[in-house]
Amino acid sequence: MKEKKIVLDGLIDLNILPKDGKVSLQSIQHLSDLAYKNGVVGYSFSQIKPLIDSELKLTLLESISKKIDDTTLLMTISGVDENNNLTEIASLIDKAHAIFIKSDMNQNLMRRVFEYAKMKNKPIICKIRNRELNSDGVVNDTENGFNLGLPTRHMLGERIGVAIVKEMAKYFNVPTLLQGLTEKEALKSAIDGKKEGIPLLIEISIHHLMFDDTIYKDFNNYSKIEPPFQSEEGKEYLIQILKNGEIDMLTSLHHQVSESEKSGSFKDSQYGVIGLDGILPLYYSTLVQSGYISLQQLEHLISKNQKKFLGIKNNKKVILNLNKETKIENQQSLYNGRTFIGKVERV
Repeated sequence: MKEKKIVLDGLIDLNILPKDGKVSLQSIQHLSDLAYKNGVVGYSFSQIKPLIDSELKLTLLESISKKIDDTTLLMTISGVDENNNLTEIASLIDKAHAIFIKSDMNQNLMRRVFEYAKMKNKPIICKIRNRELNSDGVVNDTENGFNLGLPTRHMLGERIGVAIVKEMAKYFNVPTLLQGLTEKEALKSAIDGKKEGIPLLIEISIHHLMFDDTIYKDFNNYSKIEPPFQSEEGKEYLIQILKNGEIDMLTSLHHQVSESEKSGSFKDSQYGVIGLDGILPLYYSTLVQSGYISLQQLEHLISKNQKKFLGIKNNKKVILNLNKETKIENQQSLYNGRTFIGKVERV
């Protein structure tokens, strides 16, 4: 049998983290090796510890990234520091690809971040969240969430976050990527904004397209994800907007957490899932092979749109051998034991 191979732009993922979110040569090298093995050629992480909020921390991260050969770390700086003060944006922004903020930050500071982004022609990556409404909620306020007896998050949290960021992006006309957005009405608001010409982009993780909140019934700490899984109806809506072309980027949402941080009760364990293992075969099998989207659409969702958003050129390619399969063998993975079509090979 003649081997069937397809050549794709290497994946770029704007929402992954090194282990426990901590910066070190060892943790980033490990992440890079895993990313390279699975077809990811570039990535950005914004919620690392400590935040990239000063010249010193950015210089440290730059020095580490220069020692990593196979993948490219795309620099994202934080808009505010650990004390919720404006960071040294003026001295950092020229070295960054994007600025990261959270939707529930001080709105005057958010305005100033958007002003810098506008002035320097840099995009913004915004995590949608609401600490006051979410409180200590670990699942969404759905029937399944209620039945589990776990603290829940109110649906208004995402809606309020989108409303604020949507107006900022409209006023300053700054391309803004919305991360952590899964609630139906919040998504509708973002989609309506895009149709109005507001430069909003929507990122969804592959896991939120594959699972709903029934996965929590076994209280498996390795299924604790940020944002939490939606109801079955919510998941189906995500699939619908994927088919309609309303999602702009996909992410593996690879946030690996140490076993010690995943121990104990579901409520108290840390958020984070293993996402990079077999990610390209997973994308291909569940989205293209299933008929949800075309191969061309997939390439935009996992690479081309990211490059356009950041204004970068990355011409690295990967090969997906469709005559082979990839089996996920990781007890911490949501897909442990499952086999997907395709195996990543390097060009």
